[in-house]
Amino acid sequence: MEFLKAFPLGGVDIAFYLVSFLILVTAILTVALKNILQSAVFLIFSFVGTAILYLLLQAEFNVLAQIMVYIGGVVIFVVFTILLTSHLGEDSFKTNLHRKAGATLLSVGFIAVMARMLSPMLKTSPVAPKEVGEFASLKDFAIRLLDYSDKGFIIPFEIISVILLATLICSITIAKKDKSNKEVQK
Repeated sequence: MEFLKAFPLGGVDIAFYLVSFLILVTAILTVALKNILQSAVFLIFSFVGTAILYLLLQAEFNVLAQIMVYIGGVVIFVVFTILLTSHLGEDSFKTNLHRKAGATLLSVGFIAVMARMLSPMLKTSPVAPKEVGEFASLKDFAIRLLDYSDKGFIIPFEIISVILLATLICSITIAKKDKSNKEVQK
């Protein structure tokens, strides 16, 4: 029962556990399903769950960024690519035993590393959250978003745009490969 003392059971905590479970299930379904369109839909649910976690942490900007960048950008590019390049009912990916074994081995290794890293946390007592400071105005936030100093967010802002560009390029590459495969099969 010493293990259970590390997990608080308040209302927000229970919501966190439920949303975390939802994210885990949808993430597993994202990689486990053979139908690529269904995988993309579960990826959307996983990203929505992540946005809900940000909302529970009162990080409203992260919620909006999660929805606009990942759900509104990355996943929509992927879904459009799927709809434009594949047949909806077909199972797109065939996997062999070697890939499944490799994926299982990597997953078990990742879980072992995470358990090792999180085990010291079980020995510590939970810390009460600090008071929330004053909120900045929208103008202050916009200036800080595009600021080049160490307190600015211009680098993450540019990284997000590179992620969207890479997703667009990958979507086009997938669409182009699919057309070339069809021409070879004829």
